[in-house]
Amino acid sequence: MVDKIKVENLSCYYDKKCALESLNISIVQNEILSIIGPANSGKTTFLRTLNRMNDFDKTYSRKGKVYLVGDNIFDMNMENLRKRVGMLFAMPIPLPMSIYENVVYAPKRLGLISKKSELETIVEQALKDASLWDEVKDRLDSSAMKISGGQQQRLCIARILAINPEVILFDEPCSGLDPISTAKVEESMIELKRKYTIVLVTNNVKQASRVSDRTAFFLMGKLVEIDKTDRLFVSPKEKQTEDYITGRFG
Repeated sequence: MVDKIKVENLSCYYDKKCALESLNISIVQNEILSIIGPANSGKTTFLRTLNRMNDFDKTYSRKGKVYLVGDNIFDMNMENLRKRVGMLFAMPIPLPMSIYENVVYAPKRLGLISKKSELETIVEQALKDASLWDEVKDRLDSSAMKISGGQQQRLCIARILAINPEVILFDEPCSGLDPISTAKVEESMIELKRKYTIVLVTNNVKQASRVSDRTAFFLMGKLVEIDKTDRLFVSPKEKQTEDYITGRFG
């Protein structure tokens, strides 16, 4: 197994208050790693550090290193990092334009392609990989604001896929979706791990158990336990993990 991301002694702070303490973790290529834990456990801080979104917060500081296939992400050009590490947020945020233009926006802006035929190929493939093509292929010129919330979230996935990243970060991607839309997003994630490495932050332990290869449990800014998902949910090593996944706290 190849490490896609390797985190060494990562600590994160907001106004010098520690949000994540001395984290050491590796994320394997083509796996889905779920991060679970109660509020204020450091899950989202960790996720937003992986694509340096936290850098925009003036109260944020960090120590340690994060490597993406051997490259320290803190030494990388921000735009290059965002090409390699895409992120999907809890609420879908489609651009106020057509479905087609939503998908091609980033590749065009980044100068990744120029020919219209290449754009059309990317749109079709990205929408297929996001499990949305069959639902929207006959209305690509329609406004992205007019499709359902679940479809908008899968469109946002397609928008990420259009730049062909190496890693996709999912931050509570189904928190605002109904069960049917949630199932479709989960199906997409499982299919996507064939090509990509996925890190999923979720408050839904059942979702973590359904889709992830490994699961990490965070508590009060510390990594308590990480293991294969089926093993962690059946026989966790730490009592704190067991208490959380069985609903005793959190």
